[in-house]
Amino acid sequence: MVLRVLAFIGVRTLVNSFRRAFSNPVRAVLTTLVILFILCGWGGALLGSVLGSPSRSAPMPQGDPQTLLARALASTLIVHWFYVVSLWLSALFRPVTLLFQESDVHYLFTTPLRALSVFRGLLLMRGLLGAVMLFLMMVAYVLLMGGRTTMRAFVTLEPVIGGWALLSYPILYLLAFTGLLMVSVVLALREIQGRSARRYWVWGVLVWVGLTLMLVGWRFYGEWSAGSGFSVAMNRAADWTPAALLLFPVRCLVDSALVIYNGWTPAMLGGALFWGALVWWGNRELVRHQGWLYELGAELARLGGKVSRARKDPMRAYMERAAERAQQKPLRTLRWLERWTPQGVWALLWRDLLITWRASGWVNLLAVAVLALAPLVLMWLAARDGDATPRALQVIYLAMQSAVAFFYAFGSYYGMTEMLRRVEWQKPMPFVSWQVVVVEALPTVVFFALGQVLTILFATLWFPSMAAFWVVGSLMVTSWLVVLQMVMFMVALINPDPSDYTQRLLASFIMVPLLCLGGGPGVLVGILGLVYQWNMLLLGLAVLVVQTLLAMVLTAINATLYERFNPVD
Repeated sequence: MVLRVLAFIGVRTLVNSFRRAFSNPVRAVLTTLVILFILCGWGGALLGSVLGSPSRSAPMPQGDPQTLLARALASTLIVHWFYVVSLWLSALFRPVTLLFQESDVHYLFTTPLRALSVFRGLLLMRGLLGAVMLFLMMVAYVLLMGGRTTMRAFVTLEPVIGGWALLSYPILYLLAFTGLLMVSVVLALREIQGRSARRYWVWGVLVWVGLTLMLVGWRFYGEWSAGSGFSVAMNRAADWTPAALLLFPVRCLVDSALVIYNGWTPAMLGGALFWGALVWWGNRELVRHQGWLYELGAELARLGGKVSRARKDPMRAYMERAAERAQQKPLRTLRWLERWTPQGVWALLWRDLLITWRASGWVNLLAVAVLALAPLVLMWLAARDGDATPRALQVIYLAMQSAVAFFYAFGSYYGMTEMLRRVEWQKPMPFVSWQVVVVEALPTVVFFALGQVLTILFATLWFPSMAAFWVVGSLMVTSWLVVLQMVMFMVALINPDPSDYTQRLLASFIMVPLLCLGGGPGVLVGILGLVYQWNMLLLGLAVLVVQTLLAMVLTAINATLYERFNPVD
């Protein structure tokens, strides 16, 4: 009975989500394209691999089978690593408010049904919808990053095991998703009980991510420098024992996705045990503390209700949050913010910087310092043996800075959706739309630019002979971040509600491709300049011109979307 009721609620939520998606013309077109892409791309390749082999009269796709398998493994590994990291970060930093609603408190929690059954049912039904959406998004990224290679691998490689083994992939996927969902719920439960352990989990995951990047990046750089191709170097780096021990929660998903060509692997068993242990531990905690479940559900529903009300009345919600923050801690304002009296649209930038500073304070500057020093760590590792050339150090510098800028932009989506909730009272102000778009994208750029100042300073002290390159390189990367921010602003304007299932799928699907398309021209010009050894000033000028033109085009598009934006659409 419980599952039937919850299944009906879940299906109605999904149907309403699709109705809302198709009520907006731009979102409707993009949603249709995403669905067609997934069905035609992945579905065709999967059916072709399981049901039969290509006709002998048809020309065989070019490429050595082992090379195709290596490329498919590399692209699939990258996508799944990003997927697992994003799930960990969501589980640790964002409570599962979407799984509980205020109506549950009044109509489900008051029934004589067992609390544990209702709680498990809500986690299963509503969490399953989110899992399906994320699964479709991840499949799409596999096709985007290695679509042609993956398709050729499906029709070229000989299966080593029956097609039934592919069932291990969705099973392991749901096991991983459920495990991280349990982690998020248990962390929230312990906070309700007054014994929070979230910070230990956060530090553990951050250390895991950092060690994985350092070990895989270092091994990959060594293999790539020795002349190996990208996919071969990536696979050898992932198979290196220290890296493999860290990657097995991710590698189990990768190996299960290609199990019919790669066979059963120890990583699949290790991953199944790891994710299964998380699910068992989470369920054990729910059983032990089932007396707290309704209180936990009510608290999560209250947080979800605040998000819903903020969407309906952003001005009031903003003032309430500001009042709560003012009561909890003393107000802190930087001296230069107090002395600066902004005029016109710059008042919006002043407001955003003030909110950011009062929300996190010195934590922002600490994060800036850590991210600014990240490129220098890899440069130090490369230069430690004395074999790294100045050109290699320059490539490492630009690559790491670009990666930091990419993740800065990638993580700004939720901040921009929060900003768009203030549009209802902000749009009547006499500001030009394109100016608002530019100013609202600047806070992230400001903090990133502060980090670049630190990076330039330390890199110049270390390698003073290449000071001009450090300055020009940081300017190029900062201008690249401006373009990426404009791309993310476009994504937020098209999908302003991350709590909606369809919008979350659509945003997750188009985010990385649009970032790559928007930032691609500048990266291409930079690579050409490094390969053909252009003069540094000429290279910097060419990249800045390309980035400026792209930023102007994206600003014009965003200004049009901003003028037509409706916060309740």
